[in-house]
Amino acid sequence: MPELPEVESLRRYLVHEGLVGSVIEQAVVENKPSPNKGTGAITGTDLLPGRTIRSLERRGKQIAAVLDQGVLGLHMGMTGRIDVLAPDEPIPRFTRVEFQLRNEEHSYRTVLADPRRWGMVQHFINLEEIFDGMGPDALDTALTAQQFAEAVHKRTSPIKPLLLNQALIAGVGNIYADEALHRVAISPSRRANRISAKNLYALFEAIRESLEHALEFIQNHPDDRGRPYIVDAHDDRMRLLRKPGSFCPRCEIPLRTLKFGGRTAYFCGNCQR
Repeated sequence: MPELPEVESLRRYLVHEGLVGSVIEQAVVENKPSPNKGTGAITGTDLLPGRTIRSLERRGKQIAAVLDQGVLGLHMGMTGRIDVLAPDEPIPRFTRVEFQLRNEEHSYRTVLADPRRWGMVQHFINLEEIFDGMGPDALDTALTAQQFAEAVHKRTSPIKPLLLNQALIAGVGNIYADEALHRVAISPSRRANRISAKNLYALFEAIRESLEHALEFIQNHPDDRGRPYIVDAHDDRMRLLRKPGSFCPRCEIPLRTLKFGGRTAYFCGNCQR
């Protein structure tokens, strides 16, 4: 699933491709039924023709295209990606929505392609509505290590699912939670209230380092069209290879796994306590 670094790299790509200032001329939705809310929802596309994209914002894994009237929410789900197409480029397989846009230079198309169809396109009134219920963004410079520690230190649940709680801190997903916990040698099953303030501060910094390292890697490894390569849990942005038989880069012993709410955590049973 695309996490914060992948989604932020996508936002920057769309800005670079000129979406800000563009007018949406038409939104063509796939000829398949979609839910009206929740996972896989595509709604409000009839409100888009004639609207101008004023800015592209992000919190956590959610992109918000701020329009001259309303906000278009774009969420990639598990396998979604947005591509700006070349003039002669065919519509990709698994396209769910095709947006036809124009700016001062030319008309062009962008598409949401999503094999698993968990991505979402929804119209909102404002940014407050789209970001409602979400915690501060993990890379928000206004968020401090002290605020993070205060938010989690009294909680009795294991630290791994807390990091995945988007109402607590937005943008940390399964992969980068494991990366951060490994950096500071904390077990994913360690209860939050049993982690010292010093180690929570260190964990906060490790979260930032893991996300920023991944974002830099993605920015430096686009595809041949300059598009961000969304996710591959086995590439060099990861310390942990996340596959059976992979080893701890510190201890050089096989990694272990645990399940938390259906999510698999990879960790070292020797150095992570």
